[in-house]
Amino acid sequence: MKKILFSLLALFALVSCSDKNDDTPITYTPEEAKASVQNAMDSFYDCLKKANDGGFANFFYEAMFKKLGQDETWFYHLGDAFYEDYELNKDNGFNYNGLKGTYTWNSATKRWDKSGTNDNIVWIFPATASSTTNDGRILIENYEDIELTSKEGHTQKPPVKGHGVVTVGGQKLLEVTLSNITYQQNANFFVPTAMDLTIFANPFTATVKLVKQDAQNFAFNFLFSSPQGCTTGIRAQAKLSSADYDSFATFEEAVDNLHVVAIQNDLQLVAQADVKGIHKAGKKITNLTVEETNTYIKAEVYKNAVKIADVKMDKENGKEVFYLIFSDGSKEKAEKYIANFEKRMEEIFKRFLD
Repeated sequence: MKKILFSLLALFALVSCSDKNDDTPITYTPEEAKASVQNAMDSFYDCLKKANDGGFANFFYEAMFKKLGQDETWFYHLGDAFYEDYELNKDNGFNYNGLKGTYTWNSATKRWDKSGTNDNIVWIFPATASSTTNDGRILIENYEDIELTSKEGHTQKPPVKGHGVVTVGGQKLLEVTLSNITYQQNANFFVPTAMDLTIFANPFTATVKLVKQDAQNFAFNFLFSSPQGCTTGIRAQAKLSSADYDSFATFEEAVDNLHVVAIQNDLQLVAQADVKGIHKAGKKITNLTVEETNTYIKAEVYKNAVKIADVKMDKENGKEVFYLIFSDGSKEKAEKYIANFEKRMEEIFKRFLD
């Protein structure tokens, strides 16, 4: 199953970043289709490089990953000092009202000094361990949560809305806006049934929207983009087999069918899973044979709404293999396009993995 999930992730990557300047012919030769897939993969890596070189990624690394000694990071150091004097969480939730005010890092005492009676929370601090001034600022405002109690009597307070901004030297590096979250109890835990989330992580913006259309149908939309031309979208539609969420013991019992469209400019990966059929056959999605996978899960690749390939699983030397099958019947292993996927990822995000 691990290999299947990795392969599906990599196939998604094939359509995650592509050239916006592609022509739009009515049909594509197999050679053009193969070149489009390869170009998409190359562009995908380029998008990741841009993300890794962005302002937020640099700040994130300096604050959360760069070691100061004995595995301590700069934000761990700042956070540890804050926790010693202030209560971040209270009554099973974020202590937003109790923390309202401005907290300024005192480099002389190595403590946080509180001032003001704001309607929000502000932290002012050196953005990196080498900063000589308090050039970093975090703002949290308009935060609200809701108290939920499980059937066993456990209480928690998840958020329903909020807004946060991180700036360094006056430049916005991160902004998070959360709204319209609703929850529904499932057995002894709660799951979100609706959500609007926007995250700006300089220079990329991600938006997430979850909509409960009715008791059994859910829609999910995700968009990730930057001014440099890296834009990825994914739409998912899930139909549950019942409105009684407590009756589900497995994924196969819970889902009737799942439809996913991954979109990048003019490329699409369209996948449909007949989960109900898998359940009726007494199977688990993690243990399907090659024939069963091709029966219950369909996937196709499109360019400008024109189908350019089918995605099929086969077996070669006893191993499960994904193939792209083109219009002339020729096929190529997905592995051809993703053979160095893990290596490239490690090269791009090396500083976060060391």
